Amino acid sequence: MKKSVRIFFSIVCVFFIVVNIYLEHSGKFVFSPLSKLILAGCFVLFLTLALNPFGNKKTKKAWLWIVFLYYIWMLANLLFFDLGMGRDEAVSGMNLKPFYTIRNYLKAYEHGNISKGNVIMNLMGNIVAFMPMAVFLPLFFKSQNNILMFFLTIFLMVATIEALQYVTHKGSCDIDDLILNVFGSMAVWIFLLPYRIIMRYRERVK
Repeated sequence: MKKSVRIFFSIVCVFFIVVNIYLEHSGKFVFSPLSKLILAGCFVLFLTLALNPFGNKKTKKAWLWIVFLYYIWMLANLLFFDLGMGRDEAVSGMNLKPFYTIRNYLKAYEHGNISKGNVIMNLMGNIVAFMPMAVFLPLFFKSQNNILMFFLTIFLMVATIEALQYVTHKGSCDIDDLILNVFGSMAVWIFLLPYRIIMRYRERVK
């Protein structure tokens, strides 16, 4: 790819980030989860065109770190600042009874008090939110290839976030969120385990 094209898309990436941050934090716009995914896809595309990470290990690593940091920003925004999730309201609460919130969502749906979309967004959203951690952390940190270390990392990470949401009144401290977040990330970690084993074997053979 021509250097001029890569420079152009590098500028596009910087501009995109600045505009993205403004739109998210100006308080004038509320984005749906689908819109956020589309924006994330656009950023990854622009970044790929800017860095052309294929075939170069250093460039690929830089690409992965930037995508990871963008994901962290999106996650932090979703958990603490997202207007669509009610983060501008002083909300706080605590649930330490496992599966209590999950059952309430399902019961509310059965009685027609809540839409299927709302149930999916709240339950599946919690499962999906930390799934990328199972991709990034083992790539960046060798210790995260150990299932126990990865479990402890995700558990402590999510528990800390839940506590911060409670303290800052940006959400409730709910053990069901912890269960769903950890379940989603562990499921992906286990799913990718054969791939990581194969890649480690290939590196040893070289």
